[in-house]
Amino acid sequence: MQPIDPDDPRSPYIKIAASIRAAILSGELEPEAQLPTGDELAKFFGVTRATIGSAIRTLRDEGFVQSRPGGGVYVTGQASLPVPAGQTHPLAGLGAFLHEAGHLKNLPRSGWLLLGIRHPESVAEHSFRVGLVGMALAAMEGADPGRTAALCLMHDVHETRIGDVPSVGRAYVTTAVPQAVTAHQTAGMPDKLAAVFQEITAEYEDAETLESKVAHDADKIETLLQATEYATQGYGSEPWQDTSIQALRTESAKQLAQAITSTDARGWWMSFASSYHELRASTRARQGLKP
Repeated sequence: MQPIDPDDPRSPYIKIAASIRAAILSGELEPEAQLPTGDELAKFFGVTRATIGSAIRTLRDEGFVQSRPGGGVYVTGQASLPVPAGQTHPLAGLGAFLHEAGHLKNLPRSGWLLLGIRHPESVAEHSFRVGLVGMALAAMEGADPGRTAALCLMHDVHETRIGDVPSVGRAYVTTAVPQAVTAHQTAGMPDKLAAVFQEITAEYEDAETLESKVAHDADKIETLLQATEYATQGYGSEPWQDTSIQALRTESAKQLAQAITSTDARGWWMSFASSYHELRASTRARQGLKP
């Protein structure tokens, strides 16, 4: 077991549970091995017995350890897979949610179909770059980049169930609000885990925190990027560019939009290509070969 890191901001009992869990999964503590006593663990980790008790309860709930009559806490016989045969794994709901989120890779962004683009970007591809844009804008605006990225990654996950409704269809189609969809998607998870995803969706939809405002701008900036890229392929994406720019809220996003519209969407690689040819010529010259 490893001592806990005093600079780690997590609660002590969570850090202790993680240390013991890692020792079990690595084989340092083998199945059926008895853990040190509560006093010994408290001395080793430099915490109270109560804190050790909380850590042990966490591991017991996960199935990594068990208390036996007569005293003592032991590693379970199936420590690497703490679920008895025939029982549902406590994280099965999370697994199902992640499989569902993978469907976003198969779901096209329907608005681009209006331009006649036969194979437009997927919702997953869109969300990936929204996350990167969100991190950049957060840094520029003084928001939390990590939280903003989480909001960006989750902002369209509900579309696995309601689809990506284009702007022309929203006047005719009524769907469940994203918060309700996320609640259904995470219903099979442990409550604390489900709350993480549900809170992120609610924060994004409420658009009150700085991070959520930045995430909304990141969504529009990514649409602007994709629109300019489709424009270079000959598609008339000007309406998408205009509406994306008009929807921006933060000054950083507006400045980034100006930069995007003033650059060549196809030219990011040209300097590298030029360097490649120069490097090749230099290498051949050193070898005494003709260019």
